[in-house]
Amino acid sequence: MKILDFVENTPANELHFLTFKTLCRAAGRETVDVDLMAAINILAGSRLGLLDAHALLVDDDQTEHELTAAEFAEARATGELTHPETGEPVPDYEEHLIPFFSPSERLMAELE
Repeated sequence: MKILDFVENTPANELHFLTFKTLCRAAGRETVDVDLMAAINILAGSRLGLLDAHALLVDDDQTEHELTAAEFAEARATGELTHPETGEPVPDYEEHLIPFFSPSERLMAELE
């Protein structure tokens, strides 16, 4: 509930990039633990669909590229990621991803 309280009390323009660290602080925890992971899984991975999962690719020259939901889903399904600008495969792409979350449209509608 603390995560939902955090989302409700944070201005909408500050909610697009909710990292594990942000959600950890919102839940009043010092580290990401099993309970926090379970809560995030319920909020993002269940039929509730209250958080949308995203990923940011940070390439070798530290340029950030936000992946589309389709790019992220394809990478997870195939185990391969094509660089969004160069079209080249990204070796060890998981080491270059920063997962983050944002409130779903459903959650934002409920909070209005």
